[in-house]
Amino acid sequence: MDVTIYVRLSLDQHGDELGVQRQEDECRAFAAARGWAVREVIADNDVSATSGRVRPGFERLLASKPDAILCWHTDRLVRRTEDLLRVIALGVNVHAIHAGHLDLSTPAGRATAKTVTAWAEYEGEQKALRQKASNLQAAKNGKPHKAGLRTFGYEDDYVTVVDAEAEAIRKGAEMVLQGETLAAVARFWTGLGLLAPRSSSGKAKGEADGEAKGWGVGGVKKVLISPRYIAQVTYRGEVMGAGKWPAILDDATHYALVSALTNPKRFTGGARTGSAPQTLLAGLATCERCGDTVRGGMYQGTPVYRCGQKHVRVPRELADKRAGNAVLARIVFPDFLPWVLASRQEQGDDSAHLHQEAQTLRERLDGLAVSYASGSITLSQMTAGTEAIRSRLDEIDERLSGITGLPPIDPVSGIAGLIQDWPNTPLPVRRAWVKFVTTITMHPNGFKKAAKMTVDDYMTVEWNHTADDEQDA
Repeated sequence: MDVTIYVRLSLDQHGDELGVQRQEDECRAFAAARGWAVREVIADNDVSATSGRVRPGFERLLASKPDAILCWHTDRLVRRTEDLLRVIALGVNVHAIHAGHLDLSTPAGRATAKTVTAWAEYEGEQKALRQKASNLQAAKNGKPHKAGLRTFGYEDDYVTVVDAEAEAIRKGAEMVLQGETLAAVARFWTGLGLLAPRSSSGKAKGEADGEAKGWGVGGVKKVLISPRYIAQVTYRGEVMGAGKWPAILDDATHYALVSALTNPKRFTGGARTGSAPQTLLAGLATCERCGDTVRGGMYQGTPVYRCGQKHVRVPRELADKRAGNAVLARIVFPDFLPWVLASRQEQGDDSAHLHQEAQTLRERLDGLAVSYASGSITLSQMTAGTEAIRSRLDEIDERLSGITGLPPIDPVSGIAGLIQDWPNTPLPVRRAWVKFVTTITMHPNGFKKAAKMTVDDYMTVEWNHTADDEQDA
């Protein structure tokens, strides 16, 4: 007789597949002792039979139309009545080493199988109830949820901080809040060699032929918005209270990330509607004819800036270079630094930074509300986030008496450092300087051929904050 061996393990914590291998060895020995030929071995490793999720191996077993099925125990094959009915439909015998023979071709055999499966299903449901009660109790007591593999940033005990991973999480949070993308954070973490803890299959994310793939956007987002990193314990998505482990992020940073990353208006594909422009002048420069701000696009294979009505079509490389040169020229102009210092002395050294932070915090409050309305976060998350942000906003409002609008300057390298490292300065910072220093107007293309157009035909750049407001850069 030919038999198809089916083996399954619900949880493979070490990813070594030794559990399913032991089942296979026993099944092969059982078949050899009876002179049966093994037609095929099909395995589902680290796959539950009670969750309702698709079991790839089980589906392949049914599709293979086996002559007979051999398994270590019937609960390895089926634990739900609906799965049993699909096996019964095959009309083949099932042999289980530790549960005997089930002849599914007879009424008695089918009745026995249904009874065994019903009790297995009952046991699974009872176990789930006990586990839920245990998890809820642990959450109320501030203990970490310890099911599965460790959490990125913490050791196997779910409590001890992994310094290198914690620092990467903090840097990733900073990158996102400065306008960088999740993909950039994913590349950064992967470049550090900090791979995500293995997936539920027991292998590193994307592992194939021994080579592990790096972080993906979804994995990075899941880390950055998890309340676990501010030492908050959750149960089924609801925050239950303070956890008994060290926090990696502060509350303000966490809720800023939640607001930024769960807002449904954030860019996820198609037309960009998010708050992280990927070009220097999008949303800043305006069209001379219609007054709309420009956005990035392509024209005959060339990256350009254009308005929504396509009045203007300015080569992006040319425009970015002109805008950058205008900013740097204004910064080194003799009156610029004294004016900045005088403004800061008059209004307080950090007034500009506080105004910028206050504006950002108000946007994050709106983002939390939108995220809750869309179902991206829970009421408890929105409430906690709102309280944290409003507390900081109230503090800023008390200190903020005026603004210069000046973007942040590195306290170490200062303006000289900004000038020297302009090409490598993060895009959000460069955009802030362009907005502060210049007013850029782009002109309709007219009938002049591109080869004959000068930069002045394309755009006009005017300096802000000068004695002569009409002065061109």
